[in-house]
Amino acid sequence: MQQLIENYSHLIPWLVSNRARNEKKPWLANHPRFATFSLSILLLFPIIPLLPQTITPNRKWEGTDSDSSAGTNKQENGIRVTGKKDQRDREILKTPNSISRLNEQEIQDAGINRTNDIDKQVPNFSIIDSGSRNFTYFNIRGMRSIAFSEPAVGLILDGIPLNDNVALNTELYGLESIEVYRGSQATLFGKNFQGGVVEIKTKKPTNLPEGKISLDFGNYKKQETSVYYNAPIVYDKLYFGVAGKTTEREGYLSNVTGFYYPNNRPYELPVEIYKTHPDGRKGRAGRFRLYFTPNEIFEADLQISAESFDDGSLNLVNYLGAKSEREKALLQGCVAAPSNCSKLYGTYINRVNGDRKVYWDYEGKSNVTGNTYSLATTTKLPYTNLKTATALRKMDIDPITADSDFSKVDQNRSIYIEKSTTVLNDIYFESKDKHDPLQFKLGIYSSNKISNIDQAREHRVQLYVVNDFPGLSAPTQEKNLSRLHDRNVSFYTHNSYTFFEKFTITLGARLERQESRLSHTELATGVSGNNPIGGTILLSDPYTINNRYNYNVSRVIFDYKPIENLMFFIGASRGYKNAGYSTVVNVPSRASFKPEINDTIEAGVKSEFFKGKFGLKYTQFYTETQDFHVIRAINLSQYVNLNAELVTIRGYELETFVKPHKDTKLGLSAGYTEGIFNRFQDTVLNRNFNGKWVHFIPKYDIVSYLQYRNDFGIFLRGEFQAVGQMYFAADNTVYSDPYYVLNARIGYETDKLSAYLYMNNITDRYYFTSYIDGTFQAVPGAPQTYGFMLTYKI
Repeated sequence: MQQLIENYSHLIPWLVSNRARNEKKPWLANHPRFATFSLSILLLFPIIPLLPQTITPNRKWEGTDSDSSAGTNKQENGIRVTGKKDQRDREILKTPNSISRLNEQEIQDAGINRTNDIDKQVPNFSIIDSGSRNFTYFNIRGMRSIAFSEPAVGLILDGIPLNDNVALNTELYGLESIEVYRGSQATLFGKNFQGGVVEIKTKKPTNLPEGKISLDFGNYKKQETSVYYNAPIVYDKLYFGVAGKTTEREGYLSNVTGFYYPNNRPYELPVEIYKTHPDGRKGRAGRFRLYFTPNEIFEADLQISAESFDDGSLNLVNYLGAKSEREKALLQGCVAAPSNCSKLYGTYINRVNGDRKVYWDYEGKSNVTGNTYSLATTTKLPYTNLKTATALRKMDIDPITADSDFSKVDQNRSIYIEKSTTVLNDIYFESKDKHDPLQFKLGIYSSNKISNIDQAREHRVQLYVVNDFPGLSAPTQEKNLSRLHDRNVSFYTHNSYTFFEKFTITLGARLERQESRLSHTELATGVSGNNPIGGTILLSDPYTINNRYNYNVSRVIFDYKPIENLMFFIGASRGYKNAGYSTVVNVPSRASFKPEINDTIEAGVKSEFFKGKFGLKYTQFYTETQDFHVIRAINLSQYVNLNAELVTIRGYELETFVKPHKDTKLGLSAGYTEGIFNRFQDTVLNRNFNGKWVHFIPKYDIVSYLQYRNDFGIFLRGEFQAVGQMYFAADNTVYSDPYYVLNARIGYETDKLSAYLYMNNITDRYYFTSYIDGTFQAVPGAPQTYGFMLTYKI
């Protein structure tokens, strides 16, 4: 670091003398803000490894608003000015980071209704579904979220980070834009996110009343209604907005009741006499907003939102039931456990026609509520803008229940309850004049999260309970009760300077202090003959763990813009995912896992030519990760998070489009990611996985579309999506095959009313998106769906 500073220290006197030749006062005297923030950066250098990002004149910073009307079209005397290219698209073109952006029209064209629709439009971004929308994990460039750990990829809604897994698969409505940042964003956003950020902005109220109602009806009895409406209360002073959504559909699975099932003899096929669809989904969400601008200096944005999901069972099927995996899994199972070969073979035969069929005695349910209260303010000071964001987030999962033996025999059920409260504050100063060659951001972020978790396995066989839990009778619950308290405070800065309007250097740094505490108890509760209210057995000694961590990361990016619509950039960054605890293990030494640290080098090019008719973005990256987080099942009741000593990940992402005609657009996005365990000794299995591919990382993803929209209101869109092989286990023996999906959409659009017919997964492709470690259960993707959508602009 010292050597790097010395290499560039000669530029400082040159900059001062060169600028001062043409000014009456010394240059630094005319730019006190530069001196102040340069000093702050230099003070951080001795303790922070270098690594940041960039900004040029006439462009907005990544993830920040350029002015108070950001997110809305410019208005003049209450009339919306249209027909201009989105200014934010220009800003992203000049931002040296790999970013995908979808504006309001593109969101509608792609049919994005919830967060798990976004990954299908963005390269190197995948969403790992656990079978319940309460546990959804984002994955960018192999940096993924898993159970117990902090999200590697964050969701930021109107400037507020939502860092629980429920928020990652919520409903979307009243949207202005979606932006996906790839790579560590520790120095740019208040909350640290090691893999990237999904930033969502909703429609901000203005002087112009506006709104939209959308109705969506489809197969599987799908019914969705979404609405938003914004209007002024006091012209130029106070505005309000309301938005909401309800959604309901029948389940994709069939839970079958019949004769001779389960059986192990290949000549006896089950006779189906009854079936239900247990994984149906119901949800409702709403948002109320007050936007206050009493003068030209201050503005405040108050939001209250709530969501409630009443879902059915987990979306899980037997992995052996997949046509593409059946024979492969059978052979692997026979080799691994010859004694079970006949049983596996029987299951294989019986499920020849078993796609999306399950055989459960208990279907389960999944209920969740979430409430968010947030206030964001902007104060325009003489040389800078002061911005704040404060939020209270309450989330309750109460409960998730499921048949955990996955059979018609009433043996075991799983129960999960979690209640968490998060309070966060983000205060930062940032540049006021976006045309100034110097751009800066300096902030403090703090959060305090408390979670109470009750994770249980209910044993319903009397013989097992009597032998393992003396004094209790079935049903008996084996419980892991945990209380997590996590506190963080961070200082972050992100600064850039542009030379000669062509060359920019960006420097960023972050210091964070984490204090975390886990209190854990394992016990059994059940029916007791001696106690009418039931009995309790302590299964292991309670324990409490306290840990403290200091994080010190940074970023540097250089970019060059030879012409207006062409930029080259190269940068390096360090990111991290916080340390944490596995909450369902009774051995304290296994509960703690270390933070995950990754160092990334990336280089890319962005361009747009022929008056916006052709665009290209391409980025390559290489990442070395220390103490990579890996989830491992000890048994059906206990899981731990392990640290793989070293993982390397490399890949690229490409986004391009061409408009051969004013009405026609052809787009292509493609990503490739290769993750390898360089050093990983699995302490649970006592096996070495060096050289294996990292699981839960698709090797590639592709989306290509052809879209047509003319002046008469005709709209057509055809879409091809492909996903490469993804391993589900560290030994690479369980995996999903590559698959593709075809989608189509046709509609008629007017200024006020639009109608669309759509069909997704036209060929009804059967594929898997995730797998549950320690079981034969996997999560299938959505089947063929079709429907009709009607939208009306108020």
